[in-house]
Order: sequence, then C-alpha cells, then structure tokens
Amino acid sequence: MGFASIRRPAPSFALTAAMGTQQAQRGIALLRIVVGAWILRSALSHLMWSPWPWATPYWVQVMTSALAQHALDHPSFWVRYFIQQALLPNAEVYVGITVVLELLAGITLTIGLLTVPGAFIAALLALAGGILTHYQSDFLAGFYLIEGTAAGVFLFTRAGRRWGLDAVLAEIKSNALLW
Repeated sequence: MGFASIRRPAPSFALTAAMGTQQAQRGIALLRIVVGAWILRSALSHLMWSPWPWATPYWVQVMTSALAQHALDHPSFWVRYFIQQALLPNAEVYVGITVVLELLAGITLTIGLLTVPGAFIAALLALAGGILTHYQSDFLAGFYLIEGTAAGVFLFTRAGRRWGLDAVLAEIKSNALLW
C-alpha cells in the first residue's frame, strides 16, 4: 500500500470564513490609531510650548536648510520657484504651521475625534511631503504615498466611528460631515 492510495479528508474552511464588516472596521480603526500615533510622535518631537505650540528653533533650522536644498535640487521648476518665493522667506512660519498641523492630525486620528478633518490634514501633509521629496528616493515617495492613502481611507470611511470619540458624536447627529 503506497502513499497514493491513502485518502485524506478534504480541508475544512470553517475557520477561514468571510470577514465581516465589523472586522474590517476594527482593522481600519487600528490602522487609524497607529498612523495617528506616528504623526503625533513626529509632531511632539519637533514641538515646544511657548504661549502656544510652535516648532523648536533647532527644527526650524533643520527644515530651512532642507528647504534650501530642495530649492536647488528639485527637478520641477514650479516647485523650486514656490520654495524660493514663498517658503524660504517665511520658513519659520511654514515649519511652525506644519508642526501644529501634524499635532492636530495626530491627536484627531489617535483619539478618533473629528477624524474627517484630521484625515484631510494628514492627507495634505502627505501630499506636501510627497511633492517636496519624491525625487530623493523611492522610500520617501512610498512613505508619503502610503500615508496619504491611509489618510484617504480614514477620510472616506469615517474611521473615528469605531473605537473613537466620533461614535459619540454620530449618536447625536449621524449625518454630519465632520465625523
């Protein structure tokens, strides 16, 4: 009696049943929390508290030199022109606003409060980062592409309604655009 004559039972697929919407919502909520915490960690590492939150002087200096390098190296004329005419003369304001926007996006995505505006801010930050750095490496382009795509998913699925404070707001008014 050889191996070919042994009958084996057909595999059971009972454990791999189709995923329901609750599992998908939980997965998106978990991704929202992780991405929000990552953005929040980034913002907190560049933040100082004067009377209001603003970028540290060291981070302003680092980003100003990075912007100057982008103004020299970027392959697109219109991006170089925008950096030279708008961002470099106002580098401290640009960097400060960027840090505050990261802080807002990180908080809103992490706790799930006003997730739609937070995801929109995160998508804009990813778009700006992608436009500025896409020519440097595939890693940076991929990072901002994934971050922007995740922010788009959070935006269109209203990800704060699962494991977030937007669920409380949705009970009060379910058809609001902000949550």
